[in-house]
Amino acid sequence: MKYKKTLPYKLKLTAAIGLPLLLGACQEKQEPEQHDVEIEFDGTNVDKKLDMKVLQELVNDKTVRYVYMTATGTGQWDGCIARNVSEMRKNFFQPRIDMSPKMRGRGDFDFKLGEASKVPDDSLWYVKQGWTINKKYQNQK
Repeated sequence: MKYKKTLPYKLKLTAAIGLPLLLGACQEKQEPEQHDVEIEFDGTNVDKKLDMKVLQELVNDKTVRYVYMTATGTGQWDGCIARNVSEMRKNFFQPRIDMSPKMRGRGDFDFKLGEASKVPDDSLWYVKQGWTINKKYQNQK
C-alpha cells in the first residue's frame, strides 16, 4: 500500500519562497578582521603612553585582538631597586593587565642587576605577562 500526500499550491509556493530567505538569514555574520596593537614605552614616558583611558578604548575595540605594552629603552630601568620593581607591578602594570585578557607584556626591563631576584614573585609575574628581565645580561660569559 502506498500513501501519497499532496500539498496545497499556496503552501508549496510559500515554502519555495520562504526557505531560501530563511536559509540566508541563518548564515553567520562576518567578524571584523582583528589586529594587534603595540604601545612602546620607556622609563621616561610610561605614564603618558599607558594611559588607562586610552588602553580601555583599545580593549573595547572589537577589531583589536591583543594590546602589547612593550618596554624599550636600554638603561631606562637600571635605577630600579627591588622595592621599585614590586611597586611598579602592583600600582601600575597589574591594574593594566587586569583590565582585560587582551592586555599583554612585551619587551625587556633592564633592572639593576640582582634587584629583580630579591622579589621573585614579582619577577615571575612580569615574565608570565610576557616581559623579560635583564635579557641583555643572559647571554654574556
